Amino acid sequence: MKKIRLLIPLLAAANIGFGQMKQLNKTSMKAPESVYIHGSNYYISDTGGDPTKKDGDGFIYKMNSQGAVSVFVSGLDSPKGLWQLHNILYTPDVDKVKGFDLATGKEVFTLDMSATGTSMLNDIAPMNDSTVFVSATDISKVYIVHLGKHPRYEELVFDNPVLGANGVIYDASRKRLYVCGFGSMGTPNGQIGYVDLTPSHKKFVLLTGRTGYYDGIALTKHNTLLVSDWVAFEKKGVILEIDLKTGKTTTVNKEPIPGPADFTLNPQGDIVTPAMMEGNVLQFSPEH
Repeated sequence: MKKIRLLIPLLAAANIGFGQMKQLNKTSMKAPESVYIHGSNYYISDTGGDPTKKDGDGFIYKMNSQGAVSVFVSGLDSPKGLWQLHNILYTPDVDKVKGFDLATGKEVFTLDMSATGTSMLNDIAPMNDSTVFVSATDISKVYIVHLGKHPRYEELVFDNPVLGANGVIYDASRKRLYVCGFGSMGTPNGQIGYVDLTPSHKKFVLLTGRTGYYDGIALTKHNTLLVSDWVAFEKKGVILEIDLKTGKTTTVNKEPIPGPADFTLNPQGDIVTPAMMEGNVLQFSPEH
């Protein structure tokens, strides 16, 4: 596989101060969108630029714990969210969900969702070991995707659609799907909330009245929700922490981030986030 020179090794990110950013790499990546950690490896999707165009310039990179970076998959269109189940790495790619064998990088799963009318499938998160949620940002919808030999999908129908539905994460203990939106028509009117999957008539319940260009989302061990907000299309992005009991919202980064997209948490609780507008991947310990 093609090797890429890593300017700042991954392991050099140890002992990061609260809120202090550490650049993990600065390579030839154009627009890193999602980071996913599996074992000692970091997988990073790169849309190549246009998030909706079928142009074959998308990649998934693989970065190991020693800082070596290689191309895991090339020739994609615009891969975004990443998640692994049964040693298959899944990613939404424009209007398809694709899966790649983690050992070989070979494509082993494809589900065409173009009939929905979307050209911007975005985030992905598991409900269980055979079902995932996938957001479609351009049509403000969320889908339930059933994997396996005979894959299929269905829309998750609920009241109060999330404008620009983007980040999704499922809390099995509460049977809640947390969703955040990027907004619509270039306006930061995205919202943060959840859908209770228990009742037959489902509703989107707001967690905060604050709106923004919301992208990534994650649950923490502290009964809080982390959500990234681009704020503007320049270096102004923040990552918010929302207390699920009180609704209190705080910003956990000191330095602004240029395009904080689909971030993740490492085993130490540090935030690892793409800085999509600069082609970087950053790591920092959130302030509490």
